[in-house]
Amino acid sequence: MISIKVKGDYIDGKFRRPRGAERRVVSSDPGDAGWRIGAFPLYPQHVERAAQAARRSFAAWRRVPLERRADFLRKFAAEVFNRRRELARLVAAETGKPLWEAEQEVNDVKAQVETEIREGIRAVSPFKVGEVRFGVKGLTRYRPLGPVLVLGAAISPVHLPCGHILPALLSGCPVVFKPSKLVPACGQLLAELFDAVELPPGVFNLVQGDAESGLQLALHQDLAGVFFTGCLAAGRRILETTASQPHKLVSLQMGGVNLAVVCEDADLERAWCECLQGSFLTTGQQYTSTSIIAVHKKVLERFVEAFVELAGRIRVGYAFDKGVFMGPLLSAAAQERFLDSQQRLASLSGRALRRAEALKTGRPGHYVGPAVWLLEEPASPDVVRPEGINFGPDVVLLPFGSDKEGLELARLNSRPLAAAVFTGDEERFRRWATEIPYGLCNHNLATTDLSLRLPLNAAGQCGNHRPGGVFSQRNFCEPVATLQATGPYRSDRLPPGLPRPEPGRDEDA
Repeated sequence: MISIKVKGDYIDGKFRRPRGAERRVVSSDPGDAGWRIGAFPLYPQHVERAAQAARRSFAAWRRVPLERRADFLRKFAAEVFNRRRELARLVAAETGKPLWEAEQEVNDVKAQVETEIREGIRAVSPFKVGEVRFGVKGLTRYRPLGPVLVLGAAISPVHLPCGHILPALLSGCPVVFKPSKLVPACGQLLAELFDAVELPPGVFNLVQGDAESGLQLALHQDLAGVFFTGCLAAGRRILETTASQPHKLVSLQMGGVNLAVVCEDADLERAWCECLQGSFLTTGQQYTSTSIIAVHKKVLERFVEAFVELAGRIRVGYAFDKGVFMGPLLSAAAQERFLDSQQRLASLSGRALRRAEALKTGRPGHYVGPAVWLLEEPASPDVVRPEGINFGPDVVLLPFGSDKEGLELARLNSRPLAAAVFTGDEERFRRWATEIPYGLCNHNLATTDLSLRLPLNAAGQCGNHRPGGVFSQRNFCEPVATLQATGPYRSDRLPPGLPRPEPGRDEDA
């Protein structure tokens, strides 16, 4: 059990906690709901102060040489490493993730830094066009977009926001960061880490808040971009709020209805284990969590029997207990929504092979068991998951009889973020990967398996065509094209009818 000292918002290089907070967001341990990690005051006036601080710092920060900005990020990575145990424990306490998974998230953040410096920068490297036409060459350089807002996600409170913050800072864009109201303590610790590397004042700012605070920041005229990770409903609100500012870049990354496909030639042991991990890792709350598994009818019975048996042996428990794979849901509201969603699946004539129930583990947390449903007849993902998000650890099995039938099912998904195809035939996989519209398509690996060294595109209604991962820095820069004359001026090449200077006119003058 962890409690922390609340320091307030981080603005212009200092933590600030004036008196008279109007409201607070309370952070509690979802695995031990009676334990409060901290109460974080909200200061509406800090929305304006943080945006102004970011704007003031922009002119100087954009002129800092790229290698110097990279050095600041390397110092940040060193701070993450030095405080990795503290950071992992706080992530586990505030999200309910098992400690081993929180440690993995922290390690991923450290690796993100070098990925951005070594590989991400390639996406915005200047390039030349030798000869656009006679006597003219072309070149393109990139300039930073400006101060930006990063709205953090709850289930990955360090890794996902850093996926925006790190490329923003490296590109020359100051950041205002608002963490999810469910994980304010992790947000504060991130601010402490950036404070330790002594960034210039105003380059990184933290404002605690709720959804309304986020919308106020998104609308602020001093912020040139908004970078959001979360659900479809919240993403729509951000677009509606910023509709009066068409010049503002808005990047949305939202969870999808993620699909695994098990063909009849698949290695079933691999498929069982990868699908189990994809469905129930992080208690099924990742934005790439497997929501539907389409299984070929020839192997359906074998797959179902083993998959349900394995799901029943998943150990659910407190984040700091040994041997736990699945922790609690993020909140009491999340638990209630998840259990309600089971009733809707039953109304689709789904057969509960394993029904989800609230679990008692000896602690007053938001625990549930994994659920597995089977629909005897094919149904489109939009019918199975009309909300477009995963509420928690449940997965629906759908049978299919041929690749044509399976492909049609996969294409009907309006929220196609991540897919996984299990087959021993590489050519067959390539056909699937080419014909289904998912932003991530893995071969014999879970939908939750991804790398920031590759672009991640939130396809369909999962985003708005702003790929993350190694392409992230493109979102924080704008290209500037230049044409440059390379030879002496030739007036004889002017178009007809355009007056030409008289020969020797300059000399006469």
